[in-house]
Amino acid sequence: MKAEARNESPTAGAAAVAADASPAARAAAEQLEVLGFSLRERTERPLTILGLMPWRALWSMGRGAGATAFMRSPVALAARGHALHVLHPAPRGETADYGFGGVHFHRFRAPDVFSNPNLILPARLWERLWRYHAFQFLLARRGLALGRELRPDLVIGYGVMTAPAARRVADHLGAPLVGRYFGNTLSLALGRRWRWYGNFMERRGFRVPVEAMVMTNDGSPILEVFRRLGVDPRPIHFLRNGLPADVFTPGPRPRVLLERLGLASDAFVVMSVTRLHSEKRLDRLVRALAALRRRAPQAVAVLVGEGAERAALERLAQEQGVADAVRFAGAVRNVELPDWYRLADVVVSLLDRTNASNPVFEAMACERCVLALDVGTTNEIVRADETGVLVPAAGPEEQRVARIAAELAALAVDPQRRARLGRAARPFILERCGTWEARMRREYEIVEAVGRTGAVVAGNV
Repeated sequence: MKAEARNESPTAGAAAVAADASPAARAAAEQLEVLGFSLRERTERPLTILGLMPWRALWSMGRGAGATAFMRSPVALAARGHALHVLHPAPRGETADYGFGGVHFHRFRAPDVFSNPNLILPARLWERLWRYHAFQFLLARRGLALGRELRPDLVIGYGVMTAPAARRVADHLGAPLVGRYFGNTLSLALGRRWRWYGNFMERRGFRVPVEAMVMTNDGSPILEVFRRLGVDPRPIHFLRNGLPADVFTPGPRPRVLLERLGLASDAFVVMSVTRLHSEKRLDRLVRALAALRRRAPQAVAVLVGEGAERAALERLAQEQGVADAVRFAGAVRNVELPDWYRLADVVVSLLDRTNASNPVFEAMACERCVLALDVGTTNEIVRADETGVLVPAAGPEEQRVARIAAELAALAVDPQRRARLGRAARPFILERCGTWEARMRREYEIVEAVGRTGAVVAGNV
């Protein structure tokens, strides 16, 4: 049955909860909050699905802020009418089960599967080893117990860290398995032998056989990783995220945000929109800002997001002498992001793995000029001097930072170029991303096909 979608403002969900606190109304409002649209038609053949997740927190920066991928997939299936039961580790001090968006979340006690990145290498490898195996054992044991109660039609492993336990649970229950994976770090280890072998968790996880693998196309060279691992390509569905084109639109610079941040109307605003995490390489922006300010004194950096690296970035800004030119906006709810993009003159993405990501898509849809490090398949989205500015990634780190600063300085004095790139970016990204409705429809069609046939569903690789 074809599912129709209806766009609504996520803020309408909150009003619905206030007007009617029934469980059905609350679930519908929460689904709208996560998805940004409502499904008018539900399936006539609902499945019982057991999902396994490795994350304690399912929102990257608190409810309604940051990436919604971990919540979007199960919530879309629940909105479709399937019975979703998702098992994940309990945050400290919180062990009770709960419901959100029509999904039943079950918590269990387990150590973090993710090791401390600040440990010295031998200690980190040892911690990684015991944490990973303890997590697999506990997840499989609790998953089997819950599965025997539910008798699911299908098991979904959300995140490659769950794959071995998910396969064990599925096999014991006689159910097929879908792997719903959101990215990888193995692509950073290509050509780096010790890092490749040290990341045994992802190497093992990707090799686990599945009836379908729904993999987010995040712009990283994951297909090269799969070839090296010998992963069967038949069940791989490589899907790019969607984009709400009616939400992320161009518009004037919001004066209220300038005033909130204490910025002059002529400030040259360089913005990042992401978690403050070491992987995001926001240190490059802070270091580049120091050089940029010598050529464009009106330049400021606005970091939209929150995370563990904030204190380190604040110290770096002090060391670089640009603390007065860096604004930490904190976590911003997704419904408020369009105005923040409109505040920016340039939006940057400087990761080592890929920069073909949601913030880049959203900035382009808002007709903002994007500057990105040229890694992975980023150049398929940010085309040099056509839809944005690409900075070569080759060479020492000092050269990368110098190139970033030089490109930003050139953009600072050329508003016509910034406008030209922004205007070209919007139609380009809308054509390639499509809507979230179409994207989620493809995902639940794959899941339903596996759940109803138990067979491998051919992918697009």
